Amino acid sequence: MLNAVKKILRMSSKRSGVTIAPDLQPELEGMLDRQGDLRQPSEMPVMSVADKAVAAGLESLDSVNTRIAYETQWRLFTLRCDELGLTPLPADPATVVDYLVYRGVAGVSSATLRQVASAITNAHGWAGYESPCGDRRVRECRKGLARRLAKPPREGGALTDDAIRDMEKHAGHRRARGRGSETKEEAAERAKVDVALVNVMSDAGLRRSEGEALTWGNVQHWKDGSGRITVPCSQAAVESQAAVVAITVAAMRKLDAIRPPAVASDEKVFGLSGLEIARRVKASAKAAKLSNWESFNGSSGRVGMAQRMVAKKAPSHVIERHGRRSKGAGNVVCYTDGESAGEALQYL
Repeated sequence: MLNAVKKILRMSSKRSGVTIAPDLQPELEGMLDRQGDLRQPSEMPVMSVADKAVAAGLESLDSVNTRIAYETQWRLFTLRCDELGLTPLPADPATVVDYLVYRGVAGVSSATLRQVASAITNAHGWAGYESPCGDRRVRECRKGLARRLAKPPREGGALTDDAIRDMEKHAGHRRARGRGSETKEEAAERAKVDVALVNVMSDAGLRRSEGEALTWGNVQHWKDGSGRITVPCSQAAVESQAAVVAITVAAMRKLDAIRPPAVASDEKVFGLSGLEIARRVKASAKAAKLSNWESFNGSSGRVGMAQRMVAKKAPSHVIERHGRRSKGAGNVVCYTDGESAGEALQYL
């Protein structure tokens, strides 16, 4: 076992593509520190048929990372059983419960506990035994630990009025590009797109996929200087249904600033993929030195739109329609004409 632990640590320290979870590293090193307590090879019993089946099962795994992870978790489990005088194979469900609690109290993540259960389940399957992880006590223990170790969801960054104002202020600053940095002209052109992007994403509450799909044919000037954008209602029961959302005069001016002189109606407005949109939003937040810039993403426009409208005391039905949100039974509510869509402008 000691040699196997050394091998695992050695492989993780080289560029072999093998990684070890951070919470496993100290445990493996601790096993080396306790090497005096481990039996010497001459004292080790001959491998049983079950142990050989587990070893063969581990070797049969195609993924090196999976094989190392399962072998590590299985060896840690068997070592703990040896220390307590318990049988690891086949293991009693109570033994698995005690071990999961032991690891949970030690501070490992929920992902690591899932890996532990997978390793134990696979080892028993390879040896021809029923997995103790299927026992009701183990299932309830895992659910309880998952709740205990669950991290509160991180609130996504919101494209609010203040955030957008700070982004616009810093948008023109030159940024790194490849091994160098943008020229002054490149920074100015990129800034115009970034400013239009964050304004439109927030005003219209666009998802990043909707921002990617937006074409100039979907954008319409309105008589009061504002704009109307037609977007597919992506969660609608009827796929052909479309929503019309209003954007402010300011956002429309930002769009006009990047509109080519002679543009086809099917040409993409931003020319960015959904992933690139998310990256540009986050980069704008970082450049503006927003404290929570890391939480900005492709959904920040929708979060910002909702927060802006709530702050201005917009009725819930207006927020739902402007955001094309589901209402009861999965039905999506949305404006379908420009006049009605303008109702939301007073809250943006």
